[in-house]
Amino acid sequence: MNLAAFLSQSTSGIGVFGALIGGAAAAAKNYKDNRDGLISVKEAVYDTSKEAAGAGVATAVSAVAVGAIGGGLALSIGSAVIVATGAKYAWDRGMERLDAQLDDSDIDELDSAVAE
Repeated sequence: MNLAAFLSQSTSGIGVFGALIGGAAAAAKNYKDNRDGLISVKEAVYDTSKEAAGAGVATAVSAVAVGAIGGGLALSIGSAVIVATGAKYAWDRGMERLDAQLDDSDIDELDSAVAE
């Protein structure tokens, strides 16, 4: 089975492919930061998860926009970059707001609930 060909058959599949690539890039960065003592394993996993999800959403939104706009290669690439950048920016700002609303006690409570 060819994973890329399989995932490219649907918008959600394209989003999954974007999440895989974005998550891999974030994991590499976070692995280094963890190894260097800059972040904990928990922080690395959390950030990698957020980045993977954001990259997946941005990729899927970009694919939909490119399909709707159409056009040649240059227009498609330009549209993809602009839309994906905007979607990822919006995702990141939303995550910042969510993180600001959750203080450490809320996160500890959520961790306990998940562990149960």
